[in-house]
Amino acid sequence: MNLREASRLEYSAPASPPIEQLYLGALQRIADATELMAKRYDELLRDRDYWKRLAAENDAACQGQSKRNAALQGVITKMKKARTETA
Repeated sequence: MNLREASRLEYSAPASPPIEQLYLGALQRIADATELMAKRYDELLRDRDYWKRLAAENDAACQGQSKRNAALQGVITKMKKARTETA
């Protein structure tokens, strides 16, 4: 049995291991829990960065499409003017 598991057990006075071992096992369990929390936090940061990058790419594409539409509207206007001038 390792110290992590030993620190979870209920002990009575005559059969209990030294208190330092219990403290060490408890600290190891706390460290494990902290690492799990940090892992989840890192996952959240990666997800946030992914969605943020995706939103920026979509915004850039949308702006490009808006400029393209504006340019095409200008071409249409020029073609209409040219048609009325020749008619």
